[in-house]
Amino acid sequence: METRNEFRTRVKDTLSKIDPEVLKYDQSEFWMIRSAYEYVDYYATANRMWNTKIALPLARGLHDGAHRKSMIVKDGEMYRLPYLIHPLQVCRMIIDLQIAITKKEEDILIASALCHDMIEDIPFENGGTEMYTDFYLDKEVYDTVKTVSKRWDFTEEEEKEFFKNIENNKLALLVKLSDRGNNVEDLYNMSLWKVHEYADETRKYYIPMCENAKRKYPEIKRNIQMFKNKMVTLIKASEALSDRFSETEEDLQKKVQILRDENSHLRHTWQTLWNEGGTFHE
Repeated sequence: METRNEFRTRVKDTLSKIDPEVLKYDQSEFWMIRSAYEYVDYYATANRMWNTKIALPLARGLHDGAHRKSMIVKDGEMYRLPYLIHPLQVCRMIIDLQIAITKKEEDILIASALCHDMIEDIPFENGGTEMYTDFYLDKEVYDTVKTVSKRWDFTEEEEKEFFKNIENNKLALLVKLSDRGNNVEDLYNMSLWKVHEYADETRKYYIPMCENAKRKYPEIKRNIQMFKNKMVTLIKASEALSDRFSETEEDLQKKVQILRDENSHLRHTWQTLWNEGGTFHE
């Protein structure tokens, strides 16, 4: 195995061949993602994960300027988290789970997790094939990302086919479950209707996909069950909280309407008394 310095040099030489504008990012925001970024970076270096080491600065540059809805407070100021915190957290989840796959598969998996929204969010000229033609990632990374990429205008039949294709691709399955596993942690930032829509989609597609995948991939059955448990638990909790909030909101709206009615009645009474009292003179 090549030494860490040899590996770093090889990665550096490859990154130097990529357009600097692609890798450019806002360094003033890096402090918000530094811990997660360095965690994944260290793991990739220690395990000589070529694709992950290329995908890290690539994702940082291509998603620069995009943000999550989540906020962070520092010195009394609120900042929106850079989008990259999401794929980084997905990668940390994958690393911490120690999924029973080869190191080569894990490299493809983590790199794909870092890039999983690129085809949907980045206006590539060639549909994302730039990942392997211009950015030196293995084609398998592109193939995995392509499998988990969804068009906004899918018909119901296309959506069913979409999830079936994911189910039949082990690495794409793990990317999608990890992505959903992280997103359900952020349900509190969604509107009430979005929480229920998200929950319905999870029950309709993700839970059945988990059950089928456990039979298809017995070697990662335990990991799939963990993803399923997390999704079910957080969705139930989010729905319960949103329903409680909705009930409270309805009660407040009723009280507001009562106050409006009372105010209207008082204004009418005041107008009647005013008219009976005649015109006001200075």
